[in-house]
Amino acid sequence: MRIEEVFLNLNIDDSVKKISFKSISEDTRDISKGDLFFIIKRDNFDIFSILNDIEYKVSAFVADIKYKNNLKGYIKSKPVIFVKNIKEEFHRVVDFVYGFNKKDLMFIGITGTNGKSTTATMIYYILKSIGEKASLFSTVKNVIGDSVQKADFTTPGYLSIRKMLSKINDKERHYVVMEVSSHGIVQQRIKNINFLRCIFTNLSRDHLDYHKNMENYFKVKKQLFINNKKGISLINIDDRYGRKIFKELDGSISYGMNLNADYRAVDITLSNQGSKFRLESLGKSFNVKTRLCGKYNVFNCLAAVSTVISLGYSITKVLDAVSSFNPVEGRLEAILNDVFVDYAHTPDGLEKVLKTLWEVGYRKIICLLGCGGNRDKGKRKIMGEVASLFADFSIITSDNPRNEDPLDICLQIESGFTTNNYKILLDREQAIEKALKMFFNFKGQYLDTNKGKKVCLVVTGKGHEEYQLIGNTKYPFKDADVIRKIIKKIKCKGA
Repeated sequence: MRIEEVFLNLNIDDSVKKISFKSISEDTRDISKGDLFFIIKRDNFDIFSILNDIEYKVSAFVADIKYKNNLKGYIKSKPVIFVKNIKEEFHRVVDFVYGFNKKDLMFIGITGTNGKSTTATMIYYILKSIGEKASLFSTVKNVIGDSVQKADFTTPGYLSIRKMLSKINDKERHYVVMEVSSHGIVQQRIKNINFLRCIFTNLSRDHLDYHKNMENYFKVKKQLFINNKKGISLINIDDRYGRKIFKELDGSISYGMNLNADYRAVDITLSNQGSKFRLESLGKSFNVKTRLCGKYNVFNCLAAVSTVISLGYSITKVLDAVSSFNPVEGRLEAILNDVFVDYAHTPDGLEKVLKTLWEVGYRKIICLLGCGGNRDKGKRKIMGEVASLFADFSIITSDNPRNEDPLDICLQIESGFTTNNYKILLDREQAIEKALKMFFNFKGQYLDTNKGKKVCLVVTGKGHEEYQLIGNTKYPFKDADVIRKIIKKIKCKGA
């Protein structure tokens, strides 16, 4: 593609107009040879300082005209196209180059603090199970047709979304199920996407390092629904923020355990093998069985079921699909009997997981937890309070410390403990090994003395993640793999 094809109304030299480019980039880490590179200024990163280093790779640059003087001396041999609004031009050109056609795709967006991944993946699974074509953008993975990719963000960047969507070649109906993060909304990653369905799961403390307070956080989440009034919203009205949104929207559908919910779960039975409940809707009642544990997953099931039914599909086929859906990776995932990995990284998420383990019959709960560095510091003490209250013993450890001192983070978590039922071990692998040895020891004690107490271990915070972020470097580390490795070592030593 040539420059003149995408910048029709700009006064550009003829020699520049004829320049060809292969693709678009705006991240210096993702440049391909021959790209058209958009210079977009970012917080905490001096993009101008590296332009000379990447100049040999690109065909041309695009920059905001207000930075014309700043660029002198940085770019020496490649042309720069100056525009009045770099963000608007970036969005326009990306849509043009990657052929984004909103009419060909049917978008379903899920937002909230917790439950997005499970709800999104379940909706995707149901749609595929009943014969529809669908793609998935989630925290865990992105699935485009038959292609599966690891996800770097909950909601990919504007350019990444378009690049992936351009690979969908279906000329018939194709659903795109997408987790929508608050960052994705603020940073306009979902701009120009019209959602057919918008789902609200819940809202609790998270990302306050970015949003500053809960009111700002809520306002951002609410934008998804306000900006898509032509679609239908499905709202958890058991959540107080959900009730606020529901009151503002005409034609929305409610779900929950609330007496007034359009889709209501009653007669709930929980076990460590899954859950059963009765779904009441439109004067009818249906039995639902799921392999997912815990009340919070009942809400996720309600969100997924009500969404797909609202699209016009048979409730019988929808519930059949729900019954065969397996837990999402890193979401109360059983690594072996009574040992779980969970992504819980917020106070509410941690409380729900620990309460669920109690509800399904565990009476001795060991919890490993940490908090990420360079993120909301205010939640750390609260996480400690939750673990102190709902776990029998906790091990506080490192969890993606980034550029903070891991000990400082752990001490802030420790400040929330009101009892002495914890230990700090900074090395995450050593902490997991200690937790596993405690688990086997406790389990053996209760089996030997026939006290009948069910013991479990839950390793929280990272879930599906395959790295430990220390400083600015990602080191390979996956909780599930580490657990399996340590169990093998323990068994070998005991043999």
